[in-house]
Amino acid sequence: MDTTRTIGTTDTAVPSTASRRDYPLLVFGNFVNELMVTVPVHRHADALVAVSPRKIWLTRPGDVLVTPRAMSKPLCDYACELLGFAPSDVTLIDAPTEGLATLTAAVRANALVGRLREEVRSRPGIRFQAFAQDRPALDLAAELGVPVEGYEESGVPDAAVEAVYAVNTKSGFRRIATELGIRVAEGHTCAGPEDLAAALRKVLDTKGAAVVKPLRGSNGYGVRFWEAGDLPRLDGDLAGYLDSVAEQPPGWVVEERLDFARVVTVEMEVYAAGPQVLHVGEMRTPNGSFSGQVTPLVASSGATDELVRGGLALGRRLHEAGYRGPFDIDGGITADDTLYATESNVRKTGCTYLDLLVRRLLGEERAAASVWIADSRPGGVEADFASGLARVRAAGLDFTPGADEGVVLTADTLAFDGKWRYLVLGRTRERTEELETRLADTLKLA
Repeated sequence: MDTTRTIGTTDTAVPSTASRRDYPLLVFGNFVNELMVTVPVHRHADALVAVSPRKIWLTRPGDVLVTPRAMSKPLCDYACELLGFAPSDVTLIDAPTEGLATLTAAVRANALVGRLREEVRSRPGIRFQAFAQDRPALDLAAELGVPVEGYEESGVPDAAVEAVYAVNTKSGFRRIATELGIRVAEGHTCAGPEDLAAALRKVLDTKGAAVVKPLRGSNGYGVRFWEAGDLPRLDGDLAGYLDSVAEQPPGWVVEERLDFARVVTVEMEVYAAGPQVLHVGEMRTPNGSFSGQVTPLVASSGATDELVRGGLALGRRLHEAGYRGPFDIDGGITADDTLYATESNVRKTGCTYLDLLVRRLLGEERAAASVWIADSRPGGVEADFASGLARVRAAGLDFTPGADEGVVLTADTLAFDGKWRYLVLGRTRERTEELETRLADTLKLA
């Protein structure tokens, strides 16, 4: 079966994201940050905090990992075993808070700044790698005297910070996408509730369906779909919607709602030499919410080629602003193979670490020829990680070092949501899907 592969596509030669580095990292898992929502709320942040220990997959011996939630011992032991080092080789620091706060604020609240200074002093050459490059994280790096990875020589320029904050809003992305010739759905930016009501009525009257998004929101937070049939009760429904996002400052985007045959993403990295495409994948979005991804795409098309061009164009714009780090562009492809970009996440994403992990486990050459599936699904067997892992191993499904295929259990969120989070590696799409089916049978996945 034909597949689309864009790994390594770039304007210029750039280093591999999986290259073995010769310096330690302070990996900062700030899943609660200023870029994803303006005001943290539990229905958005709790799931992100629950998966934060997955950052272990980015570490190497000598690193320091800071997360808002303690990592379960079974996950830590398993990940370190698979990566080839002892759990004691990585320093784990958790900074929990009773209320929601950025990880920087949580570090301060837990009186951990001094501890981090000690860890930094004992690791010459250490660099700071954040999940999201928001101002609180950058301020902490500066306070600790640790250069942010990718900015070692000149520091993080103000223009890069401004670009990161702008593109992570729906309105900012729409503006820059239009400037770059990246197609977006017809839409309107609304400053207040009256603007929102007027724009929503207009789109429903003319297009028949609409989607409302907060200016700053990720992972589906605050997104609501509307149809022309909602018009008679729009005032009441809209008031209820506004109550549901009342914690956030006003500001929304209203767009025409399109029917997508495929929901896709291009994962990118911006290096000093320029932007690089890591992969193009098809997202799994049951009930409109991201759950996983299949990479690479089943087949190439003009729309996927356009997605790659858009990713490189935005990557060049971010590069010009001085940004260094990961980002993506998400979008949908209609039945007539037309691409509409929907958003960009200028930060690490749910698949950034997976891309690195696949390359790390397989090596660059085998990774470029592999097919992988990632997802999160509730299971019907033991509700603890170690027992589930034992079942996967007994079934002969677990990935082992040197193999070409197998299952990796990527996070332990069973106590939070009862879900198994996994990565399946295979040499062909058919084989990878077969392994996923066997995994579903083994863990009784829903």
